[in-house]
Amino acid sequence: MAECTAGTVACWITDQANILKNIAATLEPVEKMLTGLAYVIGISFAFKAIYSLKVYGEARTMMATNTSMKEPLVYLVVAAIFIYFPTALAVLLQTTFGEDSVVQYAPINSPNGTLDLFSAGSPVGRPLTMIIQVIGLAAFIRGMILIARGSGSGQQPGSTGKGLMHVFGGILAINIIKTIEIINNTLYGTS
Repeated sequence: MAECTAGTVACWITDQANILKNIAATLEPVEKMLTGLAYVIGISFAFKAIYSLKVYGEARTMMATNTSMKEPLVYLVVAAIFIYFPTALAVLLQTTFGEDSVVQYAPINSPNGTLDLFSAGSPVGRPLTMIIQVIGLAAFIRGMILIARGSGSGQQPGSTGKGLMHVFGGILAINIIKTIEIINNTLYGTS
């Protein structure tokens, strides 16, 4: 391979590809850390749910009528999703895409060539895909936290909707290859 001459476009593109590859190389531990963080958050939400159930039980014995089971139940569901994180993610991917695992480099056929960036032969395809998947994982976790916190009394209105959008956007980003394929088929049709 010929050496880059400083200031050329080819040298700039190679430098950018190397930057993306270096960032992607550091993302696998970040992904494992986010998964571990989801487990810890799930356990803390389980404790929060148990405490909320205790408060609900005490309030019911005092004949209070302004108590609700919504908060502890939402915390229990979100805690279960976080504690069984890989299984819950597989279920949500199966629901959204019909496949229970993240698709790795399915061939993307585009009639106008605009999606060549994510093709398997692209030098930045795999690193860019990994970056988007980790961002999607973080968005999914943030969305579930927003959903859980939105169930509490006195919370900001609309946080549950924001949480659902984070969850759905995170699922789309986690499986970015299939998402691009769906968008491509929608815009250009199948051939």
